[in-house]
Amino acid sequence: MSVKVKVAYCTQCNGYYSSTPAEIGHSNHPDIIDHFFYHGEPWFTLDHQTFSKYKSYENIEIRVVKLADHVKNDHVYCRCSKKKSVQRIAYQQESKEMKINIESVEKYQIDTDIYFRDLYYTSKNFHGKTYHGIKGNETRMSI
Repeated sequence: MSVKVKVAYCTQCNGYYSSTPAEIGHSNHPDIIDHFFYHGEPWFTLDHQTFSKYKSYENIEIRVVKLADHVKNDHVYCRCSKKKSVQRIAYQQESKEMKINIESVEKYQIDTDIYFRDLYYTSKNFHGKTYHGIKGNETRMSI
């Protein structure tokens, strides 16, 4: 049974940036552990989450190869400076038609009832305040 590894190759220099076992169950395989001790953490990692962050770097191509094929060229490291690639998020806009209920706005009962309107005018007249140009008893209240 051949063990496969995921390798993050650089498209600029054709070196590899990092690698990890293709299947999580192969992390305890003797050849994988030997390869891990030979290269160390940045070039070979047993943690798939650490390897998955390299997928988002620019100029990186992920390939699945046999470990024996990878060992032949495992000394070609990538020394390019990497940045995270810019992800363009596509936004969509939908226009929904909102049903607008135009109902006649009822006036407040205090505005329409004659009793309350007269009471309001009387109150304003008694206290000497004006309402719509109607002057109250300002002459009586002034000293």
